[in-house]
Amino acid sequence: MALTLTDRVLSSLPGFVLKRVYTRARLDKEVKIDTRTTNPLIFSLGAYVPELTAWFTIINFTNLTWKVHDFYAEVWLEQPLATATCVNKPEIARKSKRDIPTKCFLSETQTSRLREAKQRGNMVATIYVNARLESRIGLVEFEPTLENRQVIIQ
Repeated sequence: MALTLTDRVLSSLPGFVLKRVYTRARLDKEVKIDTRTTNPLIFSLGAYVPELTAWFTIINFTNLTWKVHDFYAEVWLEQPLATATCVNKPEIARKSKRDIPTKCFLSETQTSRLREAKQRGNMVATIYVNARLESRIGLVEFEPTLENRQVIIQ
């Protein structure tokens, strides 16, 4: 009961006070960005227009509601391959998690590189995420690096 009351009081504080409460170190601990657990990176080469669909999960442990202002991810398979972007701008409610879809259409060069990677069996990617999230404390940028993520090439 006391924790719930503290949470409500904390979330109702003015923005300038919240900036002092939510330091950068605290935000890095309480806002987590990772790939979705099931099928996070899917390259669809057989589609009419080949595309990458990448799913990410944002976990918000704070008492703040966050709105995605800008979200993109660079996907590397040994070298830069594609940049997937989030088109919609969802909100992440306080103390909740939300899946964020990103997409990227692939060129012929990217498609051929993926076919080569599939033949070699290199199906692990490194992802450099750049997420700008907005809340009552303002715009905050998160840049996690996600390594050894499984890739599905269809």
